[in-house]
Amino acid sequence: MVDLIIIGAGPYGISLAAHAVASQMSYVLLGKPMFFWKEQMPQNMFIRTHPRYISLSDKNDEFTIERFSCETGIELQPPFPRPHFVDYALWFAIQTDISFTSEHVSELHYSSSGFSVITQEGEPYHAKHVVIATGLQHYSYIPPVLSSLPPQLISHTFAHRDFKPYANKKVAVIGSGQSAWEAAALLHMAGSEVELLFRRDAVQYASEDNVESGQKLIDSAEQFYLQSDQLKAERRNTPRQSSVAPFLKPYVEGKVTMTGGAAIAHAEATIDGKVLLQLGNNETRLVDHVIAATGYQINLDQVPFLPSHVLQLIEREPNSNTKFPLLSAQFESSIPGLYFAGPLATFTHGPAFGFVAGLRQACRSIIPHIQQHS
Repeated sequence: MVDLIIIGAGPYGISLAAHAVASQMSYVLLGKPMFFWKEQMPQNMFIRTHPRYISLSDKNDEFTIERFSCETGIELQPPFPRPHFVDYALWFAIQTDISFTSEHVSELHYSSSGFSVITQEGEPYHAKHVVIATGLQHYSYIPPVLSSLPPQLISHTFAHRDFKPYANKKVAVIGSGQSAWEAAALLHMAGSEVELLFRRDAVQYASEDNVESGQKLIDSAEQFYLQSDQLKAERRNTPRQSSVAPFLKPYVEGKVTMTGGAAIAHAEATIDGKVLLQLGNNETRLVDHVIAATGYQINLDQVPFLPSHVLQLIEREPNSNTKFPLLSAQFESSIPGLYFAGPLATFTHGPAFGFVAGLRQACRSIIPHIQQHS
């Protein structure tokens, strides 16, 4: 039995492991290193956040992305290429002496003696504490108006790393945010005929100088939990205004058809294997495929490795429609020793935990708390 099992080997899992190593805790880090960033995101695009705000977290803040830049010669200029962030994370893991167990989790069980995890390879692991630090892979959202389409005709942006299969095909991308513009750009580069369809009248581009927003998000990671319930509710209920990074302009503008004010009223498959879209203004589009850049809906019940008997023991956040776990200041759930970091912590601890910005606060809250209770 180890002190800690960390489920998820992305930025949160790697950072938590670094803190565990520095605190001389025994641990198992389960998951393929940076799998989402390497295998489920297109590599010829960029990190939206200014690179100075995407450091992982170690106990003494030694292995920052600035140090990585100095030691490797990779410049920290926006837009920062996505593969460089993966390289940084793997460099960070080496510097902090992290060991990976590259297996995905199949089941997690809890009893009075602790936690047991079974991997998809059938390997069992046992621990006193578990941190679930998985990302967005379980929560892709496709609106009901599109969800009845056959799976070969509709997909979510999450599912795409390579757009070459859509060469010489007509594709509609639904959405008005960063992922929609990125998908459209990559489809165009792959030789597709693309149209962006979105409900807004016009695209909203972020500021050219996006430096301050990174620091504000990091600061909010420490502040949100301490705010009043009223301020938290106001923050949660404020509609998120999606915007697009300016670096995508030259990839899309003048190259991709963009149609604003185009809500999808109806979608159906035709007998010849295409998709007929009817817009709110009664215009129609006939396309070979639809890609939904329609975001994510976090829901604890969709975590595939949590069985019903464990889910029933986890108290839910009031006013979250039971979708989020109720967490303490240290990210601990109502099951003693079970913690959540990343997207599942966003209702309790704020939007920063849907991004790298929440790493430091999560690690500095969770690992000392586990030490105190070991």
